[in-house]
Amino acid sequence: MGWRFVLAALPLLTLMGCGNTGDTRLPVACPRPSLLAEGADLTRYRPGPVRDLTALEWDARLTGISGGCNPGRGNRSIDVTLSAAFTVERGAGAEGRVVDLPWFVAVVDAESERILARQNFVERVTFARNEMRVTVDSVPVSLSLPVGETRRAGDYRIFVSFQLDEEDLALNRRRGPR
Repeated sequence: MGWRFVLAALPLLTLMGCGNTGDTRLPVACPRPSLLAEGADLTRYRPGPVRDLTALEWDARLTGISGGCNPGRGNRSIDVTLSAAFTVERGAGAEGRVVDLPWFVAVVDAESERILARQNFVERVTFARNEMRVTVDSVPVSLSLPVGETRRAGDYRIFVSFQLDEEDLALNRRRGPR
């Protein structure tokens, strides 16, 4: 009896799906953001020649990205909103409880790999008393990417990374991805 009911109800269910719900917009394609592997770690030591655990002020990692996309004005753009997730560990050499993490979001042409836009940010992380590890999300970042006949969502790549100097980059390359 159960399968006969399903067969009898199938035409009715099909017709129910044909109604006008008032919202005929299709889901928006969204360029997928990525973390730059070499820029996902940032470590700070106290000034001086010693670079060991006793001189470690803090060690930060970009651990993920969340967000989504919506159609922009007149469907001529894609409005992207994203947040970066950070984990920061306080080291034995830390003297304060506040850490400022410099990071950026870059929009790159997928074909030519040319940087089309870049925004710099600083995420302020505060450790509570006796807290050695903190996980925080950044405030949402908004981007508007033009689309149309000549550009689609797949034509963009979005990268998130810490802002590194040459010494930071060399350290990340020496120790490899973590």
